[in-house]
Amino acid sequence: MKFLQEVLKNPKNEKKIVETIEFGVCNNCLGRAFGMIGHGLTNAERGRILRKYAEEKFGIKQQEPEICKLCNNFFKKDIDEITTLVVKKLQGIEFKTFLIGSVIPNEISKKQEELWEKIGIDDVESIKSEINRELGKKVEKITGKHFEQKNPDITILVNLENRTVGVQVRSLYIYGEYQKLVRGIPQTKWICSKCKGKGCKYCKGSGKLYPTSVQEIIEKPLLNATKAKKSKFSGMGREDIDARCLDYRPFVIELVKPQKRSIDLKKMEKLINKSKRVKVKNLKFVTKDMVRKIKTEKVDKTYLVEVEFKKEIDRKKLSELKKIVEEPILQKTPIRVLHRRADKFRKRRVKKISWQVKGKKAIFKITAESGLYIKELITGDEGRTKPNIAEILGNEAKTIKLDVIKIHLKSKI
Repeated sequence: MKFLQEVLKNPKNEKKIVETIEFGVCNNCLGRAFGMIGHGLTNAERGRILRKYAEEKFGIKQQEPEICKLCNNFFKKDIDEITTLVVKKLQGIEFKTFLIGSVIPNEISKKQEELWEKIGIDDVESIKSEINRELGKKVEKITGKHFEQKNPDITILVNLENRTVGVQVRSLYIYGEYQKLVRGIPQTKWICSKCKGKGCKYCKGSGKLYPTSVQEIIEKPLLNATKAKKSKFSGMGREDIDARCLDYRPFVIELVKPQKRSIDLKKMEKLINKSKRVKVKNLKFVTKDMVRKIKTEKVDKTYLVEVEFKKEIDRKKLSELKKIVEEPILQKTPIRVLHRRADKFRKRRVKKISWQVKGKKAIFKITAESGLYIKELITGDEGRTKPNIAEILGNEAKTIKLDVIKIHLKSKI
């Protein structure tokens, strides 16, 4: 037989076969000592071949021991009990692929190391590897699902020491694009900083500083459909709470520990779009890599900014606004976000600016690089942004209404 021929190519392996049998192991554990030799055989099959060879060659008439001194009969008895526990734990979870990991008892680890000290580690497979594989085969057969090492839907962790089974469910990632049609709601849940979400007088018991958010409006039907625990939201930038986003902003929403994975995203779009505050389109399933892409992509944006100044606008000074485009904008972190952002300088450019003026009011259309704070470009932020429109016009900005009207994606996502 080819496997036996491969084993016997190394003359030291005859002694290794005898020593392993004399250690008092089952066929699985005997075969695993040569588990990296040959293909298409289970370790139990390898063990039977080697035990037969030892009997014929050396006259060692030794059947498998009643109790294996290494695995303690795991492969004959315990594996079926553990498989039943695993399958029971998976009830109610929708998945197509799975991976199994295990924690083996210290006693077994010590016995394995004791055997390795006798026979060496060449060609051996660890018992943990075989346990995971053989458990996987049995779970596959019962559930009809597929064992997969790369990016499985669920990961099963079996603790053989205390006979417990844990299941880690891989998050679902959904890409989409949203419009925010109203002012006054943040992009993500704004947890109360005073009580950390527990509820207090400051947040009126809600645990949040705002009743809802773009994230919460989008997540509601998705959490209901997938029975996920919670969501995490990543947008390609974010608009201010009091700004609207009239173009569609790319986002990825992560659904944590979903019990159901197959959902109709077209139906989800319709349910989300019943809201008068947020609209979405182009929902699709993506991988975790898309989160990084969304968060690191730098794109220009065009804003429509309605400003009321303290006094009537001097039209003669409007031509000086060309400085805004000709010179880079040097901007320190705005005072309004200093409590959560590092105080540093940034250099950004305005690509285009145009305006309409009537009395004290002006409407500016501004296209700028990612990361430029537009409100501070208007007000100057007490000298922290230069040049700025208020300083150029010699006129203090009193109120600002801002809309994102175009997100200049470099390519389709």
